[in-house]
Amino acid sequence: MINPFSFHPVIEDYNIIKRYFREYETAHSKSRMRDFRRFARLIADAGYVVAFDFVGSVNFGQADTNSDVDFVLYLACENNYKGECDKTHCQTRYQIENLLMRTLIHEYSTLPYEIQVVDCLNLHLLDQELDRGDPMSPALFRFAFYRSICRCVNARVLKPYQERLMQNPQLVEGLTSELNAVFDGLNRWSPHSLSFSKYRSRLTDLGVRIPDSMLQKIRSHLDFGKDQMGDGI
Repeated sequence: MINPFSFHPVIEDYNIIKRYFREYETAHSKSRMRDFRRFARLIADAGYVVAFDFVGSVNFGQADTNSDVDFVLYLACENNYKGECDKTHCQTRYQIENLLMRTLIHEYSTLPYEIQVVDCLNLHLLDQELDRGDPMSPALFRFAFYRSICRCVNARVLKPYQERLMQNPQLVEGLTSELNAVFDGLNRWSPHSLSFSKYRSRLTDLGVRIPDSMLQKIRSHLDFGKDQMGDGI
């Protein structure tokens, strides 16, 4: 399925870089993906609706023994609550996190690892915001952004929401206006640059020579924020 921002040049370059690194996917990345496919089934068996979008090393296929697993958690908060996944109104989030951290990873992973929920999107909120169709909706932008750059487990849960979004090209176009600012902020965040350095080092250790064209794409991606600022700022 086409992702919301797939034809934006910044997203295109990001995904080209991501696909290149995934050609050399590590055994640890593959193992973590298998783990989360199993976790999704077990969590569904416990009565929850859940999906995951991975960022970081698993997204790029470059996880190692010590890598955390960072992901966006999609769920349906209890009582048809249509807000953000806060502790007061969405105990479902914390129940799923506890199930993952305290039980599933220790029982089913060969070598337990740390996990971090970098964001949580309530599917009831997403449904409401798709009905409203407001291009200034933070929830819709986050959803479109993650679906454009991340790696998913249990994508079938997200497919109906993504299809509804893609049926409204004016909404997608309105959401796209925020992309440059988001990538500017991302590239000013030092761990993002450090991650690319680590991924490159791992390939070098394998004896892989990264083509100059790919190195230039990586440099252009990391310099994106500077290029947008202009002179004298």
